[in-house]
Amino acid sequence: MREVVLTIPRLAVEDVLDRLLPIVPGGVRERPAGRHLELRMRGPEVPELAEIERAVGRWPHRLSEHEVADDWRERRLAEYEQDAIGGRLVVRPDWAPEPRPGVIDIVLSDSAAFGGGTHQTTRTCLELLLDLPPSGSFADLGCGTGVLAILAARLGWKPVVAMDLQPAAVEAARTNASLNEVEIEVVVADLSEQPPPAADGFAANVPAALHAIIAAAWGNHASGAGLISGFDPSEAAGVLGTYAACGLRERRRVESQGWVVAELDRG
Repeated sequence: MREVVLTIPRLAVEDVLDRLLPIVPGGVRERPAGRHLELRMRGPEVPELAEIERAVGRWPHRLSEHEVADDWRERRLAEYEQDAIGGRLVVRPDWAPEPRPGVIDIVLSDSAAFGGGTHQTTRTCLELLLDLPPSGSFADLGCGTGVLAILAARLGWKPVVAMDLQPAAVEAARTNASLNEVEIEVVVADLSEQPPPAADGFAANVPAALHAIIAAAWGNHASGAGLISGFDPSEAAGVLGTYAACGLRERRRVESQGWVVAELDRG
């Protein structure tokens, strides 16, 4: 199968796609490449390189063409790139090869639901959690795939509970906990209506309004350390203020791609 890869600056994406999509019947797949973006086009109907060049216009770019396997399973394996988060952790789909020895290996069921732990907020939370010394119980609030709860269990937090409003997320987290052979209590919970459990550590990757409810529910009995995200820089002061009111103050903050991740403790 023919594949054409066009690499352009992120700034150029909207302009280029306006002209490219009408001439690519099979659509375009986007793939991050640092400060650039790869636009991948596959199949017999992909235009010739000269026509794609005209669509790119004035923007700087790289253009390449090659053959890829017809079997999607072979293509998926060929395209997989292992990425060690914090140099110590690999989060991979269940079909991907095992990482090198010496890193923490977390396997997630190959499901489109709730992502694969690669969203920027999840990735940053994982990096910060790697540096958070385990000190007892842990709660993953808004768990999604359960990847943060799984890492917490691997690092030595115990007991670990994972909570989410969506039954499908809870089912995914249970499946992933089983795949990774860790003991996690996974429950359906509406954190806007019931208080989160008291824990020695927690992660909450939820919208700003829900952070306010969580902090208010804890009062002066908040967890000892936490990772919070799911809000943008304009909301950070309000969110952090609600946690400060219950004794949890900001220790570290990371801002990336329009999101905030903060580490809190009682220091």
